[in-house]
Amino acid sequence: MSETYCGKSCQECGYRAETGCRGCREEASREEASRECKLALCCRQKGHETCESCVFNTQCGMYQGRNTAPQYRLAQKKAELEYQQQLRERGSFLAKWIWVLFWLFIPANIASVIVQWMPSIQVVGYLLDFACGVVYGVVLLRIASRAEGYRWAGILILITALLDGGTIFIGNEALALTVSLCSAILSFFSCYNEFNAHADVLAGLDNELSDQWRKLWKWMLIATIAMIVGVIFTVIVIGALVFLAAIIALLVIGILKLVYLFRTAQAFQDVAAR
Repeated sequence: MSETYCGKSCQECGYRAETGCRGCREEASREEASRECKLALCCRQKGHETCESCVFNTQCGMYQGRNTAPQYRLAQKKAELEYQQQLRERGSFLAKWIWVLFWLFIPANIASVIVQWMPSIQVVGYLLDFACGVVYGVVLLRIASRAEGYRWAGILILITALLDGGTIFIGNEALALTVSLCSAILSFFSCYNEFNAHADVLAGLDNELSDQWRKLWKWMLIATIAMIVGVIFTVIVIGALVFLAAIIALLVIGILKLVYLFRTAQAFQDVAAR
């Protein structure tokens, strides 16, 4: 009986030690060999002792390429190991910085509450919001190499932080309102870029979460349009109700963003731990 299905000698194979191959005929390694070597799998499925007993061996591409099969499998293994290493490095990098985004989101919302509801310490709220915005934008720029959307989101958030910080020093109410409006528009587009960038880096890793990021952006768009309509028709009862519903929807979206940031960071952390 031949040592192998393809008729080659295991002892003469220069790749046996490097691949850790125990031989396709060895009982303990048959299942593993069948997974790695298509020739071994073909022979076992068709009940052939060797490829020589198959009437199609002269036309078989796998049989004709049997001499280079070990090199090919070794190259495949190396490529897979390199790919897994790249995934781990990418996962570690993104997990690290997305966790920072997650924790920054909390003080940023605290700052918003202070600005809106605590006029006696409003300056503290503005300063905290400015600091969080700057760091958030810098972090997004730091991970921009992984998705272009992060770059635009980071730039827009930095500009927004500067505009929001500048409103403290603007005495003219009309000008302050104009600056705040510009800031809101830029913030809206920064969310578009950030949400879609999160979706892009998750594609292929967690497609469900990737889709949820894209849906979250669509819901934010709808809620923003509803809020604008509500403001325009606020003198009518239904307009006020639409505005209130939009505000509640945006609050829910903010909570969902926090949840999705947590899940995104966790997903990449799991990849890094593989």
